[in-house]
Amino acid sequence: MDEVGGVPAPAFDPEESACVIIGVDTYTSLPQLPAVRNNLKALRAALTDRSIGGIPKRNCRVVLNPRTITAALRPVEQAVHTAKDTLIVYYAGHGFLDSKQAGLYLTLPGTEAGKLHSGIPYAWLRSVLGTRTPPRLRIVILDCCYSGSVIKGMSAGSMAGVMSTAAATQQASSRLGEALFEGMDGMEGVSYLLTSTPWNVEALTFDGEEYTAFTGEFLRVLREGIPGPRQSGAERAPESVPGGSGRRPPDRGAVDSHLTLEAIYHEVRRSLRAKNRPLPQQQSQNGIEKLPFVRNRAARPVPQVPRDGTAAGGPGDSLPDPERALAQLREQEQERAAKTRRTRRRALVAALCVAAVAVPSVVWWQSRDDEPSSGACSDDVALIGHSDALDGVEYEAAVPVDGLSGLAMAGPSRAWALADNPPGRIFDLDLGTTGASPPAARAVDMRTLHPTGGGRFDGEGLVLEHGGRTVLVASEAGPSIRRFRVSDGVETGRIELPRHLVEWSGPENLEALGASPDGRYLYAGMEAPLFRDGKARGRSLLRIQRFKGTPGGTYVPDKQYAYQSAAGLRVSELVVLGADRLLVLETNHAEGQGNAVRIFGADLSRAKDVSRVESLQSEPVDAFAKKWEPVDLVTCPRGGSAAAQPQLNPLLENVEGMALGAAPLSSGPYKGRLPLFLVSDNNSSPHQITRVYALAIRVDRPAAE
Repeated sequence: MDEVGGVPAPAFDPEESACVIIGVDTYTSLPQLPAVRNNLKALRAALTDRSIGGIPKRNCRVVLNPRTITAALRPVEQAVHTAKDTLIVYYAGHGFLDSKQAGLYLTLPGTEAGKLHSGIPYAWLRSVLGTRTPPRLRIVILDCCYSGSVIKGMSAGSMAGVMSTAAATQQASSRLGEALFEGMDGMEGVSYLLTSTPWNVEALTFDGEEYTAFTGEFLRVLREGIPGPRQSGAERAPESVPGGSGRRPPDRGAVDSHLTLEAIYHEVRRSLRAKNRPLPQQQSQNGIEKLPFVRNRAARPVPQVPRDGTAAGGPGDSLPDPERALAQLREQEQERAAKTRRTRRRALVAALCVAAVAVPSVVWWQSRDDEPSSGACSDDVALIGHSDALDGVEYEAAVPVDGLSGLAMAGPSRAWALADNPPGRIFDLDLGTTGASPPAARAVDMRTLHPTGGGRFDGEGLVLEHGGRTVLVASEAGPSIRRFRVSDGVETGRIELPRHLVEWSGPENLEALGASPDGRYLYAGMEAPLFRDGKARGRSLLRIQRFKGTPGGTYVPDKQYAYQSAAGLRVSELVVLGADRLLVLETNHAEGQGNAVRIFGADLSRAKDVSRVESLQSEPVDAFAKKWEPVDLVTCPRGGSAAAQPQLNPLLENVEGMALGAAPLSSGPYKGRLPLFLVSDNNSSPHQITRVYALAIRVDRPAAE
């Protein structure tokens, strides 16, 4: 028997093991997840395949769309009695965090937003696993949003509030801490926990893909195996020499006959990282992750060595016809898998090599000196340059210039920037450029805002009204849109929001605010879906509210448009080009991957007015705004940039503010394009940077049909 870290390693015995595979693909009030049904069927097939998992089919139960908590957990309780060796429990579906109870909740078909009792606390699943004499090994796999919150060691803190949907709990998840740990520590014996995402990231499913992002890669590894040298981890016991009493040392160049959980985890993580998707997390006890788990289908049969030491023929020579065919099939699968992996690895080489460059301790990733710091990002957008001059700066050596979440142009090279941290401030920035050259931003003035009416104020979107005497600020707290005097920061009024935007919204609501060039129209964008809207295939179904009025005067709700974000992204800011045409900033952050920053164009002119539509789930595609994508910032030149955390491109940061210059560039290679400025919110964190970007953008492209 092998040992791992001095602990005897029990062998995985499929005949004495069981699995319970739970999933929800159909919901009454939450977005549907059709890929989950495919997950369940394929995972059971793999775990019961004698060439992979080998668990008897009678011991592997699929629980699809359990209507009650009992229906979901009773099969697990029954499997505790069945499995004398190993019990595998898998769940796929929506997940949400409850900040009051500080834990992860799994969902049922009837789970409703705002009703805590309609979900399953993960702690209850853990309790069922530990209520009676358990199997020797227990493996839990969770494929749902925020599943990593059950991994021990999350950041400290908590947040008061109520349960919200998966789309509306990102803010809560970022503040939940050690109290969220619902892991395996309270259970006896060897245990292993695998989650599809980090603690603050949503799990994804994509159009045109048969399985969810995580489970799809997990299944691929089970089916194809992992070719190449033996896996790192526990040493194998010497292999028996057939027909003899002696032992031969393991072949270090051979492929392992079995895969460990650790090897599966690292291969799945590597593949998801290459696709810029959320990264899985793992937690184990007593070295279970290093034990043989399933057969490695990439392993070629090893020729037998006769007692006289002469080599036998190929593996097919001693196999019956069916086994020879199976061996040949597996060899072909191995070769195809190896080619696919080699292609993916080549795509990763540049990133991995750059990450290994020695840089100062506060910098995670720094570009090479010979890389350009400006140039084309796409056909429509070029990077003029960026500046970190505001990072770590204090205005008049007293007030940190950080937390910048909104930007509004006040002149060719001047802008007001909104800070979202208390008490709420706006900084007058000299950008140091009109957009034809790289920025060199500095804060030249500041105003503290004075909201009225009490309660919390969290400014996110900013509009400087005509004349420059007042600003409009969109606050997530409330939510609300408020007007402040620039001269003294005093609140002078508010713009009334439609009732459903207030009553149906979660903690992430009003994030983006923009005004038409003539000031007649105001557009307010939601960061996350309303409770009744939700998501479709990982894409948030959002609303953009248009108001009609006069600058400095009254604005009233006019029309409301449906807007669908890219998968896994949220709306952070918008700029109005005119005639119901917008630029929309979509962003997100994933632990271990960094920031995603993409700018889309949106044409609202033919979108349906959804002011009276209760849920966007039932709306056809043509009811939504038409979109096109001018740029993904990951494609921009990275020269001269450094990152304080992992990033696919060190240029990327937590961009939240965006403003468009009024006058086209009059000279240079991008003459005729408009300057576009971005600013990042460092969240007052040493791992983030306050950064200003200058881009040149062509905005005359028509919306995609």
